[in-house]
Amino acid sequence: MSYGLELPIIRRFWRQHFKKRPEIQPHHVIPNLQTVLKAIRHHMGISLLPRYLIQEAIREKKVKIELEHLAVKNQIFLAYKLKHHDHPTIQKTIRSLKKKMLRHNDMNPF
Repeated sequence: MSYGLELPIIRRFWRQHFKKRPEIQPHHVIPNLQTVLKAIRHHMGISLLPRYLIQEAIREKKVKIELEHLAVKNQIFLAYKLKHHDHPTIQKTIRSLKKKMLRHNDMNPF
């Protein structure tokens, strides 16, 4: 199951771990990751999904992670115009993200 015909998440996973494009076609394309997760929770297939999306389902034991050692890291960048550096909302966002990163790094040894 995929959320796009181009297999964006699956293609990235395959390239990182197998050094080539996947030679698969999804049986179902559902253009919404939440709906893909819902289908998986109802035993309607498998997929590659971001961890943040499945955390609650894992805690509830509604989904199971297979091949966890083959996880793919994602880099996300916060960008803004330099002239807005001192804007209160930007500063608040940066402080909040730094706090979350510190907490996350304390919980996760990787």
